[in-house]
Amino acid sequence: MSSGRSSRDPVEHSPLLASCSPAGLYVASLDGRLVDCNEVLARLLGYGSREDALAAAELALGGCVAGGASAKPPPASAIETCLTRRDGSTVRVLRTEALTEGRGERLVVGAIVDLSSSRCTEERRRELSEQLRQAQKMEAVGRLAGGIAHDYNNLLAIILNYTSLVMEELDEQSPVQKDLAEIKSAAQRAASLTRQLLTVSRRGLAQPVVLDLRDVVRGMEGALRAVVGGGVDLAIALGRSGCRVLADAGQIEQVVMNLALNARDAMQDGGRLSIEARAVRVGAAGSLHDAHPAIPPGRYARLVVGDTGSGMSDDVRTRAFEPFFTTKPRGKGTGLGLATVYGIVKQWRGFIELASQPGEGTRVEIYLPLSARAAASRRGRAPHAAPRRGEGGTVLVTDDEDAVVTLASRILAQHGYTTLTARGPGEALRVCEAQRGRVDLLLTDVLMPEMSGGELAERLVKLRPDLRVLFMSGYTGDALDGPLAARPDAAVLGKPFTAESLLRAVRRALGGAA
Repeated sequence: MSSGRSSRDPVEHSPLLASCSPAGLYVASLDGRLVDCNEVLARLLGYGSREDALAAAELALGGCVAGGASAKPPPASAIETCLTRRDGSTVRVLRTEALTEGRGERLVVGAIVDLSSSRCTEERRRELSEQLRQAQKMEAVGRLAGGIAHDYNNLLAIILNYTSLVMEELDEQSPVQKDLAEIKSAAQRAASLTRQLLTVSRRGLAQPVVLDLRDVVRGMEGALRAVVGGGVDLAIALGRSGCRVLADAGQIEQVVMNLALNARDAMQDGGRLSIEARAVRVGAAGSLHDAHPAIPPGRYARLVVGDTGSGMSDDVRTRAFEPFFTTKPRGKGTGLGLATVYGIVKQWRGFIELASQPGEGTRVEIYLPLSARAAASRRGRAPHAAPRRGEGGTVLVTDDEDAVVTLASRILAQHGYTTLTARGPGEALRVCEAQRGRVDLLLTDVLMPEMSGGELAERLVKLRPDLRVLFMSGYTGDALDGPLAARPDAAVLGKPFTAESLLRAVRRALGGAA
């Protein structure tokens, strides 16, 4: 504090304390005229420095709350009130004051705490606690999914493909065809459930591209109208500026569709579904940051999905993103819809917030970091055309599951490829070293004993620099390691694969058209 003050000035005695205090400290006359203050109070009042505040003739803190000019100073008192800032705005504060003697006159010594800041801090603490709780749940689901996904997807690949092979061998009119079709359908549903569990825990396979969120919503409009039905009014609003984000296109479509389906189910008697995609800036201060203090300042693509449906109670709302939690009747939902949305958003470093009240509908806001790169062209998905014949390439197939090696080799051999097989990395190294002819492609599982698929690929590429690599996995986790596997353009075939998806992936990896 200023050295020109009397030695009896209470603030003068503790300059270090005054400068370090998070509260605004001051000495004032009984009518509120400022005598001395610290820097915190000056900034709270809207002044650039303590000196500016003390020099402002118009500055007054208002009448004191400590009892006026009573003969005996009362104990310190505190009230919650509004303080007028230099620009005319007001801020809610907690003001604590006491009377004292200084420079031969009665003075007020006080402290002011910005309640908006402290409440924001408390709200942030609660949000971080909730985020931690949610992250712990997702981690538990991730461990469960990761533990079963590798072996489970191997089994599903075997069931799906051998069922298809038997169906191809049988006459189309065979009564067994219907039974086999039911087996295949059940395996496909199981594979879908596994993918959802991995997506929830951010361990699923993804193909990130730079895409414009507006294009995703625009391209889904027809499908969305068909899904929500005629009883729901669908309103889509797209911003003018680009909403480019780095994400998996299929996953973002899944987010939009899952939210739309949830909204439709909440509007059994009809209503309005609104979907908005636009670029926004969340600043260090301002309405967006004040409304969403958990979101760091920056530029985002915001997706908002709102409905006029039944809404959620506080209990349901706080559990909405929990895996397997659902309010739908038994058999009508898996409880993975919103959990999957949460997992996808977090996988792409985004933020998601949900607001809902019973009878007042639901609003979900998603913020994904904007990308400075240009959006990739969104080509239509390849149709499920009949597999084409191979072009005589040689493929080394390795997996720690014998049945998967046999299955993949059989499919490739049936379509014109020469195959070499190995059970595990050690045998793959020996086979590759012993092979006198060319080896065009390594088709390897990612998670294997002895060494990972990424490590195996690195060693084989050193032996054969022209060797192409195609990884296959139903679970990423941290397994896609090493320079080859971790590259953004690494070729990865998801398990469980079908004959069609295997052949398309092999052709792409060898440089041919998919």
